[in-house]
Amino acid sequence: MRSLLVARKSLLELAREWQLLLLVVATPLAFLVITALGYSAPLLVTHPILVIDPAGRSAGLVEELQAQRYADGRPVFAVAETQDREEAQAALKEQSATALVVVPSGGAAVTIAGDALYPRFYRASVLLEDVIYGHLDRRAGRPEAVQIIEEPIFALGPQTEFDLYAPGMILFGLLMIIPQTAMLVARELRWGTLRRLRLTRLGAGDLLGGISLSQMAVAVVQVILVFGVAVALGFNNQGSLLLALVVGLAVSFSAIGLGLIIACFVENGGQAINVGSTVMMILVFFSGALYQLPPLT
Repeated sequence: MRSLLVARKSLLELAREWQLLLLVVATPLAFLVITALGYSAPLLVTHPILVIDPAGRSAGLVEELQAQRYADGRPVFAVAETQDREEAQAALKEQSATALVVVPSGGAAVTIAGDALYPRFYRASVLLEDVIYGHLDRRAGRPEAVQIIEEPIFALGPQTEFDLYAPGMILFGLLMIIPQTAMLVARELRWGTLRRLRLTRLGAGDLLGGISLSQMAVAVVQVILVFGVAVALGFNNQGSLLLALVVGLAVSFSAIGLGLIIACFVENGGQAINVGSTVMMILVFFSGALYQLPPLT
């Protein structure tokens, strides 16, 4: 009963400071919108490639490039031959072409040109190198030492770039409850209410349990909104959405616990926000949601 009273008190304080509550709830939604606007392209795209071959030595290479297919049958490259270097450079600048393959007339190496800051060029160049190296080895009569055959182990997977980055943004939003929880406890310490509460029959478990209940109420709303907005923006969920919501609530519950631990080492709300935000960012990067991490040994 005492925990419920503490939870009610914390929720009323958050309602009075609606700007803080809005910041915690709306910030992950804003990040999702920005991510959807910046990374909405399909994950497996057909890259337009230009080939310059003044000596006509690239017939076999062009055929191999055109034969490349994704697992679902879509072509990897759309190859077009040209002899105008300036026109090709202009196409690269306008990003109407992803990369330029130059086959020299002499014995020089085949070169791949493109905008190094263009994400699609980075992905296309890796694919191009594999095809070109294999083609040159076969022409030179060198044996193929290793052959890599990729087979998808599941039928479904990320379909767009947003599918890759959305989970990281969702986790980032859920962990924002860490500094807020730490700040609530630190504020009680700064206001002196903790000293007065110690004179009552309210125990530590009642206080921390009440704060946890209030933050879980916020977390429920946050988790539903974050997943709802992600799906509305085009996120292709590959599993059970209900299970994802349960996992999101478990993450929020753990984040609340971390916030309570951080509150033991701070003296005011400013320190709680700074330390809590630092811990939050470390957890985001080491969670594996943004960058794939090697398995633990």
